[in-house]
Amino acid sequence: MGPTRRDALKGLGLTLGAATLGCGGAATGGEPDGANPDAANPDAANPDAAIDAPPDAAIDAASPDALLAELDTFIVVMMENRSFDHYLGALRLREGRTDVDGLRGDETNPSPSGATVGIHLLENFTPDDPPHGWDACHRQWNEGRNDGFVREHAGDSQAEVMGYHVREQLPITYALADAGATCDRWFASVMGPTWPNRFYLHGATSNGNQGNTPAFSFRSIFDQLDDAGVSHKNYFHDVAWATGGYFKLSGNAPIEDFFDDAAAGRLPRFSLIDPQFFGSGANDDHPDHDVRLGQALLAAVVNAVGASPHWERCLIVVTYDEHGGFYDHVAPPVTIDQRAEFRQLGFRVPSVVLGPTVRRGQVVSTTFEHTSVIATLARRFGLPALNGRAAATADLSACLDPARYGQPLPPPVLPPVPMTAAARAKAVAATPDDSHPELAAALDAMDLPPHLDRRRDAGAVTAAFLRCAAAVGAITEG
Repeated sequence: MGPTRRDALKGLGLTLGAATLGCGGAATGGEPDGANPDAANPDAANPDAAIDAPPDAAIDAASPDALLAELDTFIVVMMENRSFDHYLGALRLREGRTDVDGLRGDETNPSPSGATVGIHLLENFTPDDPPHGWDACHRQWNEGRNDGFVREHAGDSQAEVMGYHVREQLPITYALADAGATCDRWFASVMGPTWPNRFYLHGATSNGNQGNTPAFSFRSIFDQLDDAGVSHKNYFHDVAWATGGYFKLSGNAPIEDFFDDAAAGRLPRFSLIDPQFFGSGANDDHPDHDVRLGQALLAAVVNAVGASPHWERCLIVVTYDEHGGFYDHVAPPVTIDQRAEFRQLGFRVPSVVLGPTVRRGQVVSTTFEHTSVIATLARRFGLPALNGRAAATADLSACLDPARYGQPLPPPVLPPVPMTAAARAKAVAATPDDSHPELAAALDAMDLPPHLDRRRDAGAVTAAFLRCAAAVGAITEG
């Protein structure tokens, strides 16, 4: 039997990792972010030690506790501003997946002039940014009619919000859907913009914050993991969102470290990966950023974990913070929250769960939202519920297949993302943009050291990521 793809990727990673600056050290040569992470997280030095007690013999083998007990490495990638129908609705419309609650072909929205705008294939990879603030989202929702998307997006590009992408345009997203459990009822936590939704991923609340403004005295899942001695890192490209969101200054690490840590088998129990938010190399999928850069990020993360010692006991979650103003046909349900105005969930977002024991190629229609990540970590590591919302939210055990225990799946084989020399040059040019003005303002007000705010070195950060992506076979010359 010849070498496997995993063996080849390991070899490629070792060869290129040693030869290229950026997959063996920070792109800017920044100092560490404070204390020794192993001191703050005693579990980090040996991720397979402790917290691994087998489930009680009386627990059913298919119970959530037993299913999650087999996993010890959790990786979450949260991208930006796309709806489920916009990205994965074509699984049903174009590929005949009747098990997916996707597009059917007759979905429309009225324009401000009264004309009818139907769904259509979107050829533009860098669409204009539709409205997606608190008020705009609620008008798009319109008490569950979901008919306000086009009306909210004024101008010549308003029809783009009814556009959808297909496999040929998003090869990695669709390959992940083939290889993982596709969650067709994963809703944004809040019917509002980025920050409240990311707050719920981090802490199961936004402390009443409806807009993109910082939160004070914010208790996060990272605080809970610290209390329990469970290791964690927030890997970032240019900045960690939480640094601006609630002044999280410790436990952060540059994205290059993620690839080094994965290859060395030293990923923490919980890894949160922030994409690059700013500039021409931004790979967060936020309009008008080029979605092909986002495809490269997803492929790089999954390939790195798949080629690592962590694959056999990992769970990878790919999700989006909110719908970004793009159409989705499913009216979101309500949930439990201490604040009445936050009981209404936001629109569906593209979400896939991957790993060696997931329901590969299947659809999971359990109602999830971003707090499901917190619920999963709480169940796996025996953490108390952060609040009533966290206690009431479904964890991700429904995505796991009991039949796979003892017969784990191999890592998915993903097509490399073609990237021309011109595309790489454009990405590393570090041309500024204004897609995240509130985050920029929050960071500017903090006078952060260079190792926590790498926006000034955006070109070097992008170049380092692209080297790492090439090292794990995620991109190729196009």
